[in-house]
Amino acid sequence: MRTLFVYMMSISLCFPLAAQQDPEAKVILDRMAEKLKQYQSIQSDFSLVVVDHKENKKNTSSGTIVLKGDKYKVVSGGTTVYYDGTTMWTYAEDDNEVTITEPDSQDEDFLSNPSRIFTFYDRDFKYLYRGETTIDSTVMDEIDLFPRDLEQPYSRFKVFIAKPTGQLAILSAVGKDGVDYSVFLKNTITNKVFPDAVFTFEPAKHKKITVVDMRGL
Repeated sequence: MRTLFVYMMSISLCFPLAAQQDPEAKVILDRMAEKLKQYQSIQSDFSLVVVDHKENKKNTSSGTIVLKGDKYKVVSGGTTVYYDGTTMWTYAEDDNEVTITEPDSQDEDFLSNPSRIFTFYDRDFKYLYRGETTIDSTVMDEIDLFPRDLEQPYSRFKVFIAKPTGQLAILSAVGKDGVDYSVFLKNTITNKVFPDAVFTFEPAKHKKITVVDMRGL
């Protein structure tokens, strides 16, 4: 299952086994997570930059993500993903086609579930505080995260948390396959009211739509 991070990440990089849990990094990450738990919803624009070093190519795309509990909606590049906590609809506007699935509700992997993006660090990761850095005139805390499980398809992430807001601003990773990914979050709005209907898709409202129902397969 891939949603927002279908476009974003299938990531990995060999990481140092000596990495230790960094108390300073934990304080910053916990503060961010605790603050975000208080929000009823989060809406953010994002830009995704993918650099393929082997092919010497760079691709940039953008979109919007809305999170409400375990529900989310992602709009990017002509594709909209709706998830109501049980059912996922992936609608390709150009093809007028929707694919319906029922992802594993117990999946904690934030690569598969964008609702974990702001709290994914607190599961099977070690982290290391790298210090402060300034990006686009904003002072940020830079933290590296290393998964404990060496069999994971990713092995190191770098997060940048804006000091003025305490919110996640950039998530980046380097792939074993020579592809680098960076996700930039901006224009974040919290506690906006979103009815549950925002996170569902009704094929009947789209004429001549092709429905690919993969539930139960």
